[in-house]
Amino acid sequence: MSKRPTPKKRREKSRGRTQFGVYMQSEVRRLTNKLNSPYAPVAESKGKVEKALKGITRIKA
Repeated sequence: MSKRPTPKKRREKSRGRTQFGVYMQSEVRRLTNKLNSPYAPVAESKGKVEKALKGITRIKA
């Protein structure tokens, strides 16, 4: 006679909530790391209008 299999713990039907919790945890961590990074602030604009005016060498009448 063969041995009976060892009884396993019953797993819940849906693991959705725990998976979502883990995802949210990693997402929050990622965003806080991004905020604390030295590259986080938005780069200031470099005055494209002034640069365009500098590029003009001749004005046609």
